[in-house]
Amino acid sequence: MELTVRGRQRRAEQVMRPASQGEKKPAEAKTTSAKPRSDKTSWSQTALAFLQEVNRQDMEKRQKLLEAKQQGDGELEALSESLKVMDRCRRIASRIMKGDKVPPQDEMYLMEKDPDGYKLALVCRTPKEKPKEWESVLKDEERTGAETGEGAAEPADSSEGTAESGGAE
Repeated sequence: MELTVRGRQRRAEQVMRPASQGEKKPAEAKTTSAKPRSDKTSWSQTALAFLQEVNRQDMEKRQKLLEAKQQGDGELEALSESLKVMDRCRRIASRIMKGDKVPPQDEMYLMEKDPDGYKLALVCRTPKEKPKEWESVLKDEERTGAETGEGAAEPADSSEGTAESGGAE
């Protein structure tokens, strides 16, 4: 018998080895029968396929939102432009109603873009002794479009309309 510490350690190792080997064998048997590695792999593949599907759906949603936003921007620009046209028409009509003089291009623009507003402005016109002469509300592109769009017959009609409304009141 050894009485050294070293000997006791050796004996403890020998006793522990068979017990640990016996424990390992049932655990190994469990792992081979349950096949956790193959299950993990199949779960991983399923999870990967699910994540790819979710990502694909998310990309489709983003694409649809982007397309809708681009269409919305086009609609927004169109609405913004129509609002600008309405504002110009309102300014021109208010100047006519006050009895002030507006450029013939502005009258033609109002006749073209808002015929009812033009008629209303002429009917509601109040004569002034000293009417103010206004600069055109229109930009250069709009002036050329109004001049070339309707021809020379319109200015004569608009001047007759102003003469008629001035005589009526």
